[in-house]
Amino acid sequence: MSNTSVPNIGDEAPEFELPDVDMKMHRLNEYKGKITVLAFFPAAESPVCTVEMCTIRDSLKELKQYDAQILGISIDGPFANKKFSENHRLNFPVLSDYKRDVINRYGIVMKNLGQLQEYNAAKRSIFILDKSGHVAYRWVSDNPLTEPNYQEIEDVLSKLKASI
Repeated sequence: MSNTSVPNIGDEAPEFELPDVDMKMHRLNEYKGKITVLAFFPAAESPVCTVEMCTIRDSLKELKQYDAQILGISIDGPFANKKFSENHRLNFPVLSDYKRDVINRYGIVMKNLGQLQEYNAAKRSIFILDKSGHVAYRWVSDNPLTEPNYQEIEDVLSKLKASI
């Protein structure tokens, strides 16, 4: 049962439960009460995903000042995500949507990644959730080579923090 529409601003973010690199399960509702950034990326260790996740890693100190929790999410398995996290010293949870259930519920399935027929991955996407778990910002790219606008993300976090 897949919902192919991307959640709109103001919608409650679809709930999920996904394992991190150590197989510890994370439920989205555990992050209610915090501003949460969901950073979906297509493939661990691919060039643009590495740049994006390292940019988030390097700006985490600034993002933390907004009381934001970052969650990286890909369809890669926990073992690949663990290697990716270790290789790049990622300092936030990286979750595995290995069943591709969450990318379906969020309407961000990128079909045929890298011309691999039927290899569906996450579209590079950013969802910022307010403290009540509602979507305050969304950015979804159809081009896996496009990075998000990091300044825009920081601006949204700043506004959310100011509105508390």
